[in-house]
Amino acid sequence: MKTLIQSIFILFSAFAFGQVVPSKYENIDFLLTFGQGSTPSWGDDDHVQIYFFVVPQTETRPIYIRVFDPSTGGEFDTKNGAFDTQTLFTIYGGQGAYSQKEARMINPVKGYDKGRIIDRRRFSNESSFDNKWYSFGPINPKEGEYSEEMKGYIFKVICKGLSGNDGNAYRYALSYKSDANIPVEGGNVFTYEMCFRLKPGVKQTAHVYPFINKDVVSIAQFNFDADHDVNMRLTSVTKKLHYAKESGDGEWAYSIHKIDEGEKNTSIDFQLIKKTDAYNDMTIYFLNQYDEAVPFFSTPIGGVPKYKYKIDVNYKFD
Repeated sequence: MKTLIQSIFILFSAFAFGQVVPSKYENIDFLLTFGQGSTPSWGDDDHVQIYFFVVPQTETRPIYIRVFDPSTGGEFDTKNGAFDTQTLFTIYGGQGAYSQKEARMINPVKGYDKGRIIDRRRFSNESSFDNKWYSFGPINPKEGEYSEEMKGYIFKVICKGLSGNDGNAYRYALSYKSDANIPVEGGNVFTYEMCFRLKPGVKQTAHVYPFINKDVVSIAQFNFDADHDVNMRLTSVTKKLHYAKESGDGEWAYSIHKIDEGEKNTSIDFQLIKKTDAYNDMTIYFLNQYDEAVPFFSTPIGGVPKYKYKIDVNYKFD
């Protein structure tokens, strides 16, 4: 764990990222969390979504964690009958918010919600929040759990689907302001499993960026409920458009990909290329060879990976 986080910190500390989630690099429409009454075939396998927000240790200014369209019942949400779904957003800091290993797993097992509750709010079908931002804060950066390896304070945000069977579509932002998205310098946002909505439109391409540390020799990508509506490809500094397996309606699919030496300590790019104009909600996560969840970042660590062409030219002189 230490090696992974140190590698990540070294690579992202030189950048000042804009922390809107999903980011422009991901080209994903919304994050999704469904109510407990929904069936998995809607795209959400566990009704819980966990994200981590990192604030550098040197930061002293108050920060805000913002949620766009946190209520369920508006134009972006997935309707299943009458809108009747409630979701709970909770901000955690302090001991265990990140260091508790259950928080870094792909399923909400006992202990995933450890940490000190800083703020929380339940949302339902409230038109006052439709297509608007809601801000948690101001928050003292020191209220997060300090990570020596990341040289920063980490906050955990859990969105939990409660009653109802609709899908709550939302976005996050880490900001200096309560009424605008002003990126926190040197901050970052990541998760270990994501339920999300693809942008509709043939050939619309979403990107997911797992970070590969020096100890990873293979990675398995798992995706759920892609409806066979995407072509999945892997691109990295050593691979170009390698096939990855996509799932059907209400099904899981996976594919295993060997990691080359040149891919270590870089981000890799899993691309999901839409086949139709339909809306589609789905879930994705990644495991290394030890079945440990691999973090992926809204802004890829080290930048968007570009395939490095190798051209061998043989010259013959007479």
